[in-house]
Amino acid sequence: MAENLDETTSLGPVYAARLAEDLKRNAEEQERLAGEAAALQEKLATLRHNQALLVNMQQALGHTEKADESAAAGSGETASVPRQATPPTQADKVQTGRAKKSAVAAKTTPAARSTQPAKQGKEQGPTLRDLVVTHLSREGEPRAAVDVADALSKAHPERGIKITVVRSTLEAMVAKGLVRRSKRGKSVFYTADAARSASTSQPATA
Repeated sequence: MAENLDETTSLGPVYAARLAEDLKRNAEEQERLAGEAAALQEKLATLRHNQALLVNMQQALGHTEKADESAAAGSGETASVPRQATPPTQADKVQTGRAKKSAVAAKTTPAARSTQPAKQGKEQGPTLRDLVVTHLSREGEPRAAVDVADALSKAHPERGIKITVVRSTLEAMVAKGLVRRSKRGKSVFYTADAARSASTSQPATA
């Protein structure tokens, strides 16, 4: 009986050491996995941010391609009018006059439509870039894109401001040096460059 007690007493420290070692390994493994999960979360956030930028660029390129196709169609109609090798008759003159009027209408109509949104934009007030610069300058502290979009949406509900458009505008302004971009952990913040923003927003005098 005494021998069993002595054996149990001598094995106790061994088991305790093994348990302590296992607990240490478990904690180290949890710390390693937590670090990997944080890195993956940050990478996922970056990928989502890049995806939003790429989608906006793709949409912008799509509008440009449609405008180019319309311009090419208008020029194709003008070039399709045949030249008369022989002196034109009265009927040919009438048809040529109609073709020229159609070509002129095809050219002027897209131009009129393209200038109409520009006029409407001027009547609506400042551009989105001006609103963003004014908001960041007024705040004076770094702001996230979602905070800027929320503030502008509340101040100008009639404009239908979206977070993706605001984020794209902010990134474009960062590229031009009008806005500074900073990162805190997984979040991205923007701050207006007061000197450059004031110089670009100030109207030129004659």
